[in-house]
Amino acid sequence: MKTLITSLACALALTSSVAFASDPTEDKKAKPLQIGVFTTKEAKIQLAVRKGTGQNAVIILRDAKKNVVHEEFMTKKSEKFDGRFDVSNLKEGEYTLEIVSGNEKIQKQVIIKSSQEEVAVKRSIQLNK
Repeated sequence: MKTLITSLACALALTSSVAFASDPTEDKKAKPLQIGVFTTKEAKIQLAVRKGTGQNAVIILRDAKKNVVHEEFMTKKSEKFDGRFDVSNLKEGEYTLEIVSGNEKIQKQVIIKSSQEEVAVKRSIQLNK
């Protein structure tokens, strides 16, 4: 009898925690556009994008002359994007990373430059707002 009561108490606790874990009234469409962007040791750009459903999104890397260098698309159903961009083939200079979803737009300035350390050439990337 004691194990039956313990089992029922555990089952009740689990169903209560599951019921509160996801809020059915939460509107996934209303989530704001959020990004996380940083550079890696290999001089690549790591990007994470989170958005609500219901809006397409586009991720664009532009050069200083506003030419599109790279483009990625997110569908309305997609809520997240995680990607790593290899910019080793790009020329030195200023670029703009632009993420657009509906009427929201986030831009980050990317500066690619090389520095010579003794014999080896070291390339770095800088991200600015």
